[in-house]
Amino acid sequence: MEEMWTARETGGYSCHDLARRNLQVTAERFLPDVMCACSPGHFGSGTNCSRCLQNTFNDQMDQRKCQACPEGGKAPAGSQALSACECPYGVPGNVQNETICRCNPGEALSSDHECLSCGKLHLVCNAPGSLVATAPLEPGCIRLKEPSEEIFECLDRQHCRNSSCTPGRAGVLCAACAQDYRASKNVCVECKNVSSEKRLSIGLGCATTLVIVAATAWILRRHAEQKPSPRSQCLRQLLLAQLLPLLQLTQLWTVLGALTPAVDPAANVADAANVTDADDGAQGDALLGYLEALQFTTSEVQNFLALQCLYDGATVRSMFAIATPLVPLLLLIACGCLEVFSRGLGIRVGLKMLTVLFIGGASGSAQLLGCQRTDGAGTPLKEFAFRPLFPHERCEEAIWVDRFGWATAICYGFFIPCFLGFLFAKQNVVMRKVKTVVMQTAGNEAKVTVRLQGPKSEESEKDALAQHLKAAAAAYVAVHVKGRATVELQKDATIVTPIEENAAGGSEALGVESLVFGTDLEDAEVLQRHMMVQMLMERRILEEETDRFILGAKQLFCKYAKCENVWMEVCTKVAAAALVSVVAVDNLWLCVAITLGMALVTGLTQPFAQPQMNVLQSACFACLALAAVGFRHHMALARLALAVPFVLLVLQLRRPDSPEMLALRLQQELEAKIHEGPVEVSAEQFT
Repeated sequence: MEEMWTARETGGYSCHDLARRNLQVTAERFLPDVMCACSPGHFGSGTNCSRCLQNTFNDQMDQRKCQACPEGGKAPAGSQALSACECPYGVPGNVQNETICRCNPGEALSSDHECLSCGKLHLVCNAPGSLVATAPLEPGCIRLKEPSEEIFECLDRQHCRNSSCTPGRAGVLCAACAQDYRASKNVCVECKNVSSEKRLSIGLGCATTLVIVAATAWILRRHAEQKPSPRSQCLRQLLLAQLLPLLQLTQLWTVLGALTPAVDPAANVADAANVTDADDGAQGDALLGYLEALQFTTSEVQNFLALQCLYDGATVRSMFAIATPLVPLLLLIACGCLEVFSRGLGIRVGLKMLTVLFIGGASGSAQLLGCQRTDGAGTPLKEFAFRPLFPHERCEEAIWVDRFGWATAICYGFFIPCFLGFLFAKQNVVMRKVKTVVMQTAGNEAKVTVRLQGPKSEESEKDALAQHLKAAAAAYVAVHVKGRATVELQKDATIVTPIEENAAGGSEALGVESLVFGTDLEDAEVLQRHMMVQMLMERRILEEETDRFILGAKQLFCKYAKCENVWMEVCTKVAAAALVSVVAVDNLWLCVAITLGMALVTGLTQPFAQPQMNVLQSACFACLALAAVGFRHHMALARLALAVPFVLLVLQLRRPDSPEMLALRLQQELEAKIHEGPVEVSAEQFT
């Protein structure tokens, strides 16, 4: 006998038919409960079958009941398969013997019951049924709480892997260094063995540094005792004057380094595990990391001493982050105490210290106020926004940090420039009598009479007038005489007599303003001469002035062609503070505008006493604009911008002299000898 299921057209059941050549049996009449069963899409027993209700299905024979579609699924009556159920999202499927609606591979289910593309959400969904809140993440992404549908991109994608931080990293967006790791040049370096040997090497390094500094100071003092040649002295003056602009260039160059975009390591994230085993300079630009030490901040000191490994790393980093803007201010206050012991000493030391420490302190102040409110892709962090210097603190927490940061920022951005502005106003009062004196010349190429006109008093008719006449004669010789000349001081004039027939000559070079606007050569010489006379007379007043502030700022005033040009010091400090703040908000083109504006102001106003300083300072700011673009787009361009001013310095050292420096030497020579009678002087510049 051959058995088979034969579906009946009505009734929703199928039976086993027995078929032989001479015998035929009707199963539903003979043995219906044994030989018949309900078909798929029906439920019951034997021939007593009913269609599956709506939103249910049956895909097997002889079932007593139908299975319900997944929650929210709809299906017509009599459905014979799970696929007949229409889900509100995705497709129906069986997971752990449970019928559910699930998303296809490449999609993940959200809490709003929507199937979303995993690629757009940075999820890895290789299998069906993924959930947005729990699906694995692409390298470089992380959840800030588990489970969560909020997915963020790390600031540096190399720091995040397998939905967690790489070894050595911790905190929000893996921005902080983990325990037993120290932060060094934006890299977390493992504290392997900071033992007694490490401490000994650190001590030896500090001792060696102190010995080198002491030896250098001793050598410089020995050379200072020996009277250098005039050319060597001129070369030394130029070199010392140029060091400060180059230091300022280097400090601002490292500040602009923050404009460097994070490298996208999507193609090589697997190498991220090796980051923490690298040396200090392995990540980022090594040159930038080393030059950051020239900001002379306390953070660089603790990094050099590896204090994060000797003590709790997070505590050390927090303490030195606060000390970075605070220590320069405390040192300035200490300089004020020096005024008790010596008149003008504290102001003089404070101004020198300010030149070296201002940019580092202002940068530390801006960093204290920083708050990371977006992830690496610009997505708002909301309640997870944190402080970069205190990664474990939320921006809404530790309000004292904001108060402290704003207090130091006001000092760097307001009080310090105001003090420099006070010096500008102070010198304006002291030097007022110089500005009323006008130089006049009369005569021919063989003999020139130099006179001064202005308000007269008993003092000006005696010693002061004589000093001013010497200054006027020195300025005239420096500008108009090429060679040797005789200078004779009379009661109300000085007589300048060139010795050589071809002594008279024009200026060798014109300023930027003269070249741009086509100023006449003779007018340019007259303007240069009057500027030198004012410079020399102001220098003489500075030598005799006893006011505390003028005495302390004497070296600062002497840096400029005219004392009133000290406004440039205010402008430079404000520009540096503004540049630090603009870098903190990552505004490239505003950085370019500030630096180019300073380059243009310096080039047009020519505020410094040495022409080489004007050229170098203007070039430094122009190169900083180039460096800002280079940091954002091509590191080689930023390196080139750093090198150009140093090359320019080398070229300037080939001709260290200038008419202004010549005038100062001539003034000193006349003051020493002219009381003996006519003095023969040389107006040749050193080459």
